[in-house]
Amino acid sequence: MFRPCLLGAVLALSLPAQAATSLYSDLYGRACRTVDTDPASGATTRRCTGVAGFSLLVHEARAQTSVDIVTPRGQVWPLEFWEVVTPGLARVGRKAEWRVERRAGRLVPTALLVRLDVAHEQAHGPRVAPGALMTGTRIAADGACVVYRGDGSGPMADTAARKAVAQPGARCLGIFTAQAGAAAP
Repeated sequence: MFRPCLLGAVLALSLPAQAATSLYSDLYGRACRTVDTDPASGATTRRCTGVAGFSLLVHEARAQTSVDIVTPRGQVWPLEFWEVVTPGLARVGRKAEWRVERRAGRLVPTALLVRLDVAHEQAHGPRVAPGALMTGTRIAADGACVVYRGDGSGPMADTAARKAVAQPGARCLGIFTAQAGAAAP
């Protein structure tokens, strides 16, 4: 058991520059803390630990959700999932996948993949489809934007999202978010 883990760690550290790999962070539980609540509307925001000094703000309001990327310098890049990905009922999945590259000896996030559990109205009330939607966000040095939304339930969902965020010419589905100097909660 120890050998495969050690081998995986050695391989990750010896990756050549520019080779993308995945790291995962939790979107619920101990890795997150509530930073804002609005009792009147039921809206909450929690800050979740990410990778390489980045973190995520997960917003939930009226059974809708969105995520903001927070840089190590405190810049907040809103992704506006509720407008760009789905205006309907949704919540983030359990984990976020960060695509990272090793550059000059440090990890640099280049993309963020997040699954959304989506609710569909049915005769007996809403039915939640876990991981039904997959999102892909490209992260650059000066901002981020969602470049992919697709079916998250199939066996190739991760591969399709990874391929989309790796395309240099992929167009933003929303706006390219870059906010200089904005501090995170």
